[in-house]
Formats: sequence, structure tokens, C-alpha cells
Amino acid sequence: MKKMPCLIVLAIAGCGLNQNDPFHERPVVSRDEAPPPIAGGTLAITRDGRFALVADPDLDRLLRVDLTSHEVHPVALADGDEPGRIAEDATGRAYVALRHGGGLAVIDVNAGRLERRIEVCAAPRGVAWEPEGDQLHVACADGALVTLDPDRVEARRQQLPAGLQDVVVSDGAVLVTRLRSAEVLRVGEEGVVIVEALPDAVQSGIDEEGDPTELHQTYAPGVAVRLRSTGDSHVVLHQRARVGREVVYRAEARPRTYTYSNQPVTYEDVTWRDPCGNPVVHAAATFLGPDGAPQHVAPALSGGVVPVDVAVSDGGQVAVAFAGEPGGDFSFGPQVIRSQVRSATAEGGCLGDEGGRAYPGQAVALAYSDETLVVQLRAPSRLVVGEAVVELGGESARDSGHEVFHLDTGGGIACASCHPGGGDDGHVWEFAAVSPVRTQPLEGMVDLAPYHRRGDVASFEDLMSGLADQMAGPRLDAETLASVRHWLVRLPAAPRGPLLDRERVQRGAAVFVEAGCERCHAGELGTDRSYQVGERTWQTPPLRGIALRAPYLHDGRAATLDEALPESVSALPPEEREDLLAYLRSR
Repeated sequence: MKKMPCLIVLAIAGCGLNQNDPFHERPVVSRDEAPPPIAGGTLAITRDGRFALVADPDLDRLLRVDLTSHEVHPVALADGDEPGRIAEDATGRAYVALRHGGGLAVIDVNAGRLERRIEVCAAPRGVAWEPEGDQLHVACADGALVTLDPDRVEARRQQLPAGLQDVVVSDGAVLVTRLRSAEVLRVGEEGVVIVEALPDAVQSGIDEEGDPTELHQTYAPGVAVRLRSTGDSHVVLHQRARVGREVVYRAEARPRTYTYSNQPVTYEDVTWRDPCGNPVVHAAATFLGPDGAPQHVAPALSGGVVPVDVAVSDGGQVAVAFAGEPGGDFSFGPQVIRSQVRSATAEGGCLGDEGGRAYPGQAVALAYSDETLVVQLRAPSRLVVGEAVVELGGESARDSGHEVFHLDTGGGIACASCHPGGGDDGHVWEFAAVSPVRTQPLEGMVDLAPYHRRGDVASFEDLMSGLADQMAGPRLDAETLASVRHWLVRLPAAPRGPLLDRERVQRGAAVFVEAGCERCHAGELGTDRSYQVGERTWQTPPLRGIALRAPYLHDGRAATLDEALPESVSALPPEEREDLLAYLRSR
């Protein structure tokens, strides 16, 4: 089991997060083995309703919790496994996706022991059991959809677009989501893939009295956090991000600053206020038909920051968990939004909490046991079963940098809102004050000053100061800033893309060197900090995991890697160009 030794326990922060935040007066803590970014969806209820299975990526363990006696039985996994999604078959075996362990952990639930490990792919994400044929489906970040037969031997491997997130079985087909695009892929028995796109949403602004105004803003779906089966239908929890410039932008009143937060934006006499109190991103839970097609334009979930899980009970209760609130007497937004299917499936509008409650910790997953809501909390590790709080034990995984990254700044937004998993959301932002810019990935970039696409932010301290303004957050003191940097530099590298043809990849590596690409895309991450384009300086994007990160270039104008290749390699023979692309996709 992973130990969490403290590197630094600093004095009480003078500023910390917001002054009215419960963490304000807690010591700043940084760890040698920093907890991983929150992925959510780490809780399952066994088919017989007897146990809750809790994956704990902070401490690399699985916990079996008896829902009657509340007895906790831990199952240790290997250091660095980072357990995630869980599926159970008809024999009482649970299969836990090891996000960094390269496969599945097979758990005998009744015996409470690890049986074996199954190697599947480098970065498994979603896992689902199909009763018909006793098959297991695993969705991998590199785009592989792997099917295991009843003996849990690989029976089929299909290559889908990279960035797979979750998988469920539905009506003779398999539904798969992609993290950044929020698309739903329907894969039939013959491998036919049909893409179902989630709809955009349009919201009207409100005035000071809360009445609708003539201002409108469009939000595009992205960041498919969680896909859950609800019986005959399914639900996908995702974010939506603002597209286009601010609706209050006027040529004669060009703003010099911009905001990501939920604060009203005013230029001259025109003001935009979000009707749901949300910032430039918000969460939504879209219900799907058996074929994966969206059934409605989902209401915006009001006030929730960093959505991580969704659950629907047989009786029609709906719950959504958010990791952006610290627990206890929180001040800004909900940890869990609870509603009913009839409200959650309404067209548009805002969906708030119909039964608020403060949970003693950071919510990271939830599930229903019959009609009882079960919520998983972290730092400290707890399970809330109805009204009962079950202590799960283990050393604390609290880390101040991890907290700052995930928690609401006070403006209804967190760093993790645009950088899920420490990476990026793939969204292209267009503010009147700046040119269109794509969200940058963070893995491996924090020590590569200067920052931002233009390389015009000299230091990490300057970067965080600017974000405090744009996110309506506080100025962090030196100790807290140090903890944030300490956590970010330990983010794991992005998953690699698919390696389909080793010989072609090897040839492509040679083309990469011969074409001079490594002059800018140097080293393991594939970046040298910055490069010059005309009169502008743009940050060199890293190549590690580039297959997962469409669209490309600083403004996202290249939909594919092929379109992103520079003119200097356009004259390559077609065969060499394909070799080069194969190499890039494998990085």
C-alpha cells in the first residue's frame, strides 16, 4: 500500500484560499508522493447490495465496506496503480481499472482478496461487464477498446479515437465516451462506430432582479466525466464551455481584461450575469437513449465545481458529486446536487440541489444502494452511507497543492475545471482581450517558464497572480504557492498514444530527426519552452500524449495531426509523412 510521507508541513498560511474557506487556517502540507488528480467514479455497489467497493487512488487500495455492519476490509494494490472504475461480473469478481498500473485488478469480493492482474493496455479508464456472453469491455486512453472473453483472455481489440473515458453495454452494442470531446461512440458487434454528439446549450443572461435579458451565450459540451447506465437509458456527466467572445463585447468598448469566474461582466452599460450563477464552464448531466443518442438539452447544474460522478436510483433519484468544495461548512457551492429524473431531464434552464447537505470531506464518487445515497470522501478517506459516516482508515493524503488545484476559488471555477486530470479540456477560448487560444496541458510544463501560449508570463508567481484575478480568487501566500508548484511538477506524464505498427513508428522517428523537428520538440516531453513565429512568440506544445489532444496549434485551428504539420514537412513523400504521423501518435 502506498505510503504518503510528508516532505513539508509549513506554518499556518497567512492567506491560503479564500478567507471564509474551511481550509484557511489549516497548515500547508506538501508531500513527496503527491496524490494523483481526482478522476472520480471510484465507487460501486455489489449486485447483491451487500457491499460497497471503494477504489482509493490516493493510497493504492480497494476497500470492501459491508453496508449493514460498516465493517471495512482493505485490499492492497501495488504502489502507483491508481485504481479507478470498477465492474462486477456474475461470479462475484470485481475488476478494477488500474489507471497507471496497465491493466485490471481482479478481486474476489466475498473472500476480500486480490486474485490476479490482467494486462490490458497502458492506461485503462472505463470497464464494463456484459452478461450476454460473459464478456468484459475495457476502454483505454490510447483509444483501444479491449474485449475479454469468459476466461478473461483478450478476444478483440478495436482501435477507436484516442482519449476514451467510460464504457457501458446497451442494447447489443457498447457505448463509449471520450474525455475531451464529450462524444458518445456506439460500437456494434461488427465494429461499426456511430458518433452521437451532445447538443450545445444557449442561455439567456439575467439582470439585477433575476429577469431574463436579451443577451445570450452559447456553451459547447466537453469533458465527459462519467457515463453511467440507468437501466433502459444512460446518463453522461459532462461540462459545457463558453464558445465565442463575451456577449457584451463591443468594438467601441474593447476590454483589456477578461474573467473565467462567475462574477458579472460589465462593459459600459451592458452587463452579463449567468442565470445559473456559473462561470465560463458549467456541469450538465445529459440523459441518453439506449442507442446513445442524447434525449434533451440538459439543464445547467448550478454552482457545482469540478464534477466527478453521477448516479441514478431505481426510484428516479439523481445525484451528482463535485470535488470542488472542501467539505464541512462550505460557503460557495454544493458538494452533491440531488434531484429527480423529471427535473434532470427537463429542457435547458438551471438545476439546483433539492436537498442540500454538508459532507465531512471532499466528495469524489457516489452511488445508490436501493434508494440510499452512498458518497465517497477523501482526505480523510470516508464513506457516507445515508446518515452514517464510515471511517475508511489509512494515512491522510491531504496535500495543499492538490487542494488549490481542485477547489473552488470563490468564482465558481477551479484549475481542474479546464485541466481535468492535470491535462487539458481541448477547448479553444476566444476572449475580446486576447486572440483565440487553446487550453494548454499541464503535464511536465510547470518548470518550463515562461508561461502561457505566448510565453509572456515570466514566472510561476506571476502566472498564479494573473489567475487569481481571472478566477476571482485570493492572492496565495508564498507557502501555499510553493505547495501548488510542488504538486504540479509531480503530475504524471500524459498517457502515450497507440503503438500500432512498430516498424512504421521506428521509420517515423528517423523522419522526425531528419526533418529537424527535434530542434523545437526536444526531450521526453517534446518541447523546448518557446519558438518564434513571425513577430509573435508561441510556446512549443509538448508532444507526449499528443494523439489524445486534438484540436492542435495554439488556436485549435487544426482538427487533426496531419493538418497541424508545418509547411517544412509538407514536401515529404506520402509514405514518409504517414511514418512521421505514426511516430507522433505513439508519443
